[in-house]
Amino acid sequence: MIKVNWRDVVPTIAHDAGIDWRLLSGQSLKDENDPSACMEGMMYIARACLQPSLSYHPHAHDDHEEVYYIIRGKGEIRIDDEVQPIRDGDIIYIGVNQVHEIRNTGDEMMEFLAVGAQV
Repeated sequence: MIKVNWRDVVPTIAHDAGIDWRLLSGQSLKDENDPSACMEGMMYIARACLQPSLSYHPHAHDDHEEVYYIIRGKGEIRIDDEVQPIRDGDIIYIGVNQVHEIRNTGDEMMEFLAVGAQV
């Protein structure tokens, strides 16, 4: 059984702006020091927090697609040339090679899950 609590995971800085807790890793990232590697098609599931007024710099991935699920807060997401407001309860799909940027436009920490899947 693989069971992980985010409180037991050492966070890292994501895209120079957010705090990221890698909760599960996919088989492609398997490492003997990481017992959380599990699903074959999944690359990762991470809990992410982004402070007010900060954003992830625009970037794209050529090896995986992503889904963001907004747990708390509000902001905006830019995917390629389209910008949409986002808030708690929204889920966003980001395709392979799509340039994307998430920004916290609220007054509180934005919290979301980021799920990456290999293509």
